[in-house]
Amino acid sequence: MRFTLISPRLAVQKGDFLGSGVPYWPVELAVAAAFLREAHHSVTVIDLFGSNPTRFEEMEDHYLQGERLDSFLGSSQFHATEVFMLFAISYMSHSELIDIAKSIRKRRADAKIVCLENSQAVTAYSLKDVQEDFFDAEVDALICGEIYWNWDELEDFLAKDVDRAIPCNVIVSSHGESHVPERKFAKSSSYPVPAWDLFNLQGYWSLPYSHGPKRAKRFLPILTSRGCPYPCDFCVVPETNNLRWRSRPAADVVAEMIHLRDHFQVRHFQVEDLNPTVKGSRWLEICELLKQRQADVTFAIVSGTKAETVKVEHIPLYASAGCQYMSFSPESGSAKVLKRIGKPFDYDHAIELIEACRKNEIHTQACLLVGHPTETHEDHCLSLSYLRRMVRAGLDEVAIFVVSPLAGSKVYREKTITLRSDGALPSFSPKGRDGWEVLEERRNELLRCYFLEKLKRGTDLWRQGLRAILGRPRTKMENLPLRVVFVLLHILKCKARSFSVA
Repeated sequence: MRFTLISPRLAVQKGDFLGSGVPYWPVELAVAAAFLREAHHSVTVIDLFGSNPTRFEEMEDHYLQGERLDSFLGSSQFHATEVFMLFAISYMSHSELIDIAKSIRKRRADAKIVCLENSQAVTAYSLKDVQEDFFDAEVDALICGEIYWNWDELEDFLAKDVDRAIPCNVIVSSHGESHVPERKFAKSSSYPVPAWDLFNLQGYWSLPYSHGPKRAKRFLPILTSRGCPYPCDFCVVPETNNLRWRSRPAADVVAEMIHLRDHFQVRHFQVEDLNPTVKGSRWLEICELLKQRQADVTFAIVSGTKAETVKVEHIPLYASAGCQYMSFSPESGSAKVLKRIGKPFDYDHAIELIEACRKNEIHTQACLLVGHPTETHEDHCLSLSYLRRMVRAGLDEVAIFVVSPLAGSKVYREKTITLRSDGALPSFSPKGRDGWEVLEERRNELLRCYFLEKLKRGTDLWRQGLRAILGRPRTKMENLPLRVVFVLLHILKCKARSFSVA
């Protein structure tokens, strides 16, 4: 079959550089593209963001960053495509994905349109919970979870027009909202190397910022494991991965890094796993293999990991193998809030981990949440207290997210958080959320606390500021100034072009 895989533009909320606009790579789509190609299908990729990240289009409360689909509609490949696979990379881009489906259906009534869930990202969402939007846009089917474990069934389903058996991980309009898809996983832990040759890598590399600290001009993301075993109620991952974590063999991970190093001339990797170190011994093996094979690469654990799974005595090995950055998520300084979330956290161990990373020149980030439905003022004060403790131990940066109702999460289904408007962008700065002003002030108070404590640590903050200005970031925060300048400059350029055309 002839497939065209489409990843939407990036949603950037107006006036917000803390909760939206981060250029997450479509890693799962690249793996799916490689898988389809290995199955001898014709594969074309349209990555709207990566195709042209300098283009911005103004919407109601946000901008869409990337090339419009219109630019690709006249191609011969578009008209030859049999199956369009839309990638639900982020809940923030959901409306854009619906518009893409409508645009394709208007021009290609004969083609099949399916949507693939992004099961390996906390910014994603459950397709089951928004299925009506897709079926109203005349999408044929929604694929929930991974495609690898039952591809023969999926292939047969996509190839036929009549007498089709519907795979258990697929939702079609005739199912009704009560249907529960089965998200299963391949018995084999082997996955193909992502087909990055089908993507416009220069679009990502040309940006002066990235998800993790942009320490190299050329870099690539990598998934060393899949899923997460924790039931956090604000997160969509318990739904999209059935509370399961699956590791990839250390040898496979290192082989992929070396393959990508040699084929794309990259020597830096951003580890985008949901929870990479659940099995700590596996990462020790990865580190040892990187050293044994003289891989000569560096890596950053940018999407977070469970702090307790990284032993303090192993930090020197991580550093010697090339680890430069590690993110983890206390979420809250309140043990009561953590219990309600469903996530254990060892506060003392995290402090020791920060100290060990500092000693071994691994930069650290801690992620905190504000706005959990059960959070009180006293809980917030405990977060302030723990943040001070972390900074005094040597924490390099903090990220503070406001809880947003992501479709598929427990808080979404229990309706404990509401947005004032159905069209409000569900970002990590959900300005449409009830009580937003109070939550924004709580976040600002945490940020003030961080900066005041950093000022007490000698030249730390000044060096971070200098690296940010020079474009040599070692933390995500240090990406921010150049990201702000880039986004605002290109928004102005796009507005000027629109004005001149008008």
